[in-house]
Amino acid sequence: METVELQLNPQTLARARQLAIRRRCTLEELIEEIVKQFSTAEETVLEVGKEMDDPILGMFADEPELMDEVLEDIMNSREAYQLRVTDG
Repeated sequence: METVELQLNPQTLARARQLAIRRRCTLEELIEEIVKQFSTAEETVLEVGKEMDDPILGMFADEPELMDEVLEDIMNSREAYQLRVTDG
């Protein structure tokens, strides 16, 4: 293990101590759990962006210019043609 010195404002330290008491753990265990949760959340966010999760967008991952052209064409078409035609 490595020793780390933290400087926290009194309010944050008080909240951390209260949270540790409620969770029945030490401050060290609390910080370790928080780091694990943030790491897991970050990995989940990164997984969502992978090509395998969205195969259509993944095909364009190496072609940003082509994707820009496709989106520009879509926007031009939306301006030129009504999506809904109303009687009247």
